Amino acid sequence: MKYISSLDISQNHSSVVTLGNFDGIHLGHRKLIETVKSVSREGNYQSVVFSFYPHPQIVLNKAHALKMIFSRSEKKHRLEQMGIDLYIEYPFTKEFANVSAEEFVEEILIKQLKTKIIVIGSNNKFGRKQQGNVQFLKEREKKWGLKVIEISPVLYQGTVVSSTRVREELAKGNINKVNELLKVPYIIMGKVLQGKKLGNTLGYPTANIATQEDRLYPPNGVYITRTKWNGQYYNSVTNIGYNPTVNGKNKVIETYIIDIDLDNHLYNQVLEIEFYQWIRSEQRFSNVEELTQQIKKDVELAKSYFAK
Repeated sequence: MKYISSLDISQNHSSVVTLGNFDGIHLGHRKLIETVKSVSREGNYQSVVFSFYPHPQIVLNKAHALKMIFSRSEKKHRLEQMGIDLYIEYPFTKEFANVSAEEFVEEILIKQLKTKIIVIGSNNKFGRKQQGNVQFLKEREKKWGLKVIEISPVLYQGTVVSSTRVREELAKGNINKVNELLKVPYIIMGKVLQGKKLGNTLGYPTANIATQEDRLYPPNGVYITRTKWNGQYYNSVTNIGYNPTVNGKNKVIETYIIDIDLDNHLYNQVLEIEFYQWIRSEQRFSNVEELTQQIKKDVELAKSYFAK
């Protein structure tokens, strides 16, 4: 997959394009992307996902505290897994927000990306004052020589699937529901940091990943997970929080990979952690012995989960 995060997006090959923020890449996003892939194969076009960074709502001060479901690298990773040819993360500024819908289509989509087909959600709006939408595009199909494919919202259990809905479930720690809305397991990716090696002394060494300010995480607590490292999946238990028993200061993601001695091989390596089920909230124990006994119970619960 090609990836562009600059203003220079000019292409030589005709494209099928879908537009949006694609935070979380949930069932609705997947329907758009799968349609782009299918149509691009039929016409021998390039499949393109056109997104933005930063999120427009943040730039326009409509949601300055908005936190993303996935980091930029995680979203890129997910799109690459889906087999998209080109992922564009177009720089979003207040100046760009003033570009009219007509200018955006003519100067960027048609002129630079050689767009022949636009796949767009029924509720998608773009351009200055959000004047661009499905109707706007369909009225200009002949003028621009475009084909517009409208995709209706995806319903799950009778309610529209949206990034907002995913955020709400994630904030509650409803990992099972989040995974259903995403179709695939929710992930956290990151580079392993040098820790205090407390886990080693407890008999449960962990791989530690730092958290990011602009990213949404599940509630602090312990989760059943699987960890991918070096192309291999391992069953694991992951804690999100501050380690209150040992007076931890910084929020961190700690993963114990079950029954595998990876020692120091993981430092500076990128891990992909898949979340499957919430076990318990983070808690302060009276001493490290109590903490160790609880970790043992958490690990046995995870083993039982994967055995089934």
